Amino acid sequence: MDKVRRLVLSWEAGLVILAILVVIIGQAVDHDLISSYNLQTTALNNVILLCLALGVAPVIMTGDIDLSVVGTLALSGVVMGDLMAHGTSAALAIAIGLAISLVCGLINGLLVVLFDLPALAVTLGTMGAYTGISFLVLGGLAITTFPNSVVSLGSSNLTGTQIPFAVVVVLVIAAIMEYLVHFTTWGKSLFAVGGNRKAALFSGIAVNRVRITTFVISGFLAGVAGLLFLGNYQTAQAGMGASQLLPAITAVILGGVSAYGGTGTIPGVVIAAILLALLQSALGLHGFSGEGQTMAVGFLLIIAIGAPPLARSARDWWRRRRADVVEIASAGTGESKGGSTSTRGASGVEVRSTAVN
Repeated sequence: MDKVRRLVLSWEAGLVILAILVVIIGQAVDHDLISSYNLQTTALNNVILLCLALGVAPVIMTGDIDLSVVGTLALSGVVMGDLMAHGTSAALAIAIGLAISLVCGLINGLLVVLFDLPALAVTLGTMGAYTGISFLVLGGLAITTFPNSVVSLGSSNLTGTQIPFAVVVVLVIAAIMEYLVHFTTWGKSLFAVGGNRKAALFSGIAVNRVRITTFVISGFLAGVAGLLFLGNYQTAQAGMGASQLLPAITAVILGGVSAYGGTGTIPGVVIAAILLALLQSALGLHGFSGEGQTMAVGFLLIIAIGAPPLARSARDWWRRRRADVVEIASAGTGESKGGSTSTRGASGVEVRSTAVN
């Protein structure tokens, strides 16, 4: 019973309720929100967001942050596209692009961890560096021709269904991340490092290794997102995917991952990404511009950061109030049983009373 109660009162359950409300209101305003075509389009347009969020989530769980994911996406995507355009096989080009994304993540991790630099500043700088390199690779040009295998990966459906293949790929990645984060020793170390790095270090956890690994995973999944971008939008150009940074970070924080580290779940991130996708789709169908949708996502990010501390404060206040009520009730029960009892008044003076039988 307690498990059911905790599940119903969980943050993830609240996100599911919000998603249902978005669907109900959005469908009432515009009847195309849950049409098969719109759901398919919405899913394809947001697999990149979810892929980036799944990579950034472990980084934030340790108390760090990775803003360079969109730069890594652009660099790996541009390299893959350029290699394919020059006759390199798709498999080799993809392998090289993903290897570059791994190196980008490793560079971030080494700079932040080994040199003890702030992750915000480092990844902001590397975001600009990786994006700049992508400009140098293509020289401001764009590539729009790709092998059928890449196009099919990003924009085709599973045989006999209307389910995009890219959605299946990202859900498989989510399942793998769920296992790594919540069912392995590395995942337990992740939360320990995010909760208290000094305590984790004293308990024998390889804190530096855990933190560097999270950046490597973030970089790799940014490379996967770059591959999905090529297949979906069928274009490779410098700075591609830059608009995905805010929604990806918002999905992580809205999904229940603390901005200070130490807490969070992968299912929460997935549900939050779905909620964001539905919200942006509903706003788009209702005539909101891209800037209006970005503003809504920004407000959601602020709410997601501020809501947990407010909820904790309210919960603590309620617990203190209940404790006071129980104490008063206990004092009253003691007096009614007779004997000598003592209470302390508002002025701090002890008042002793003795019941007469």
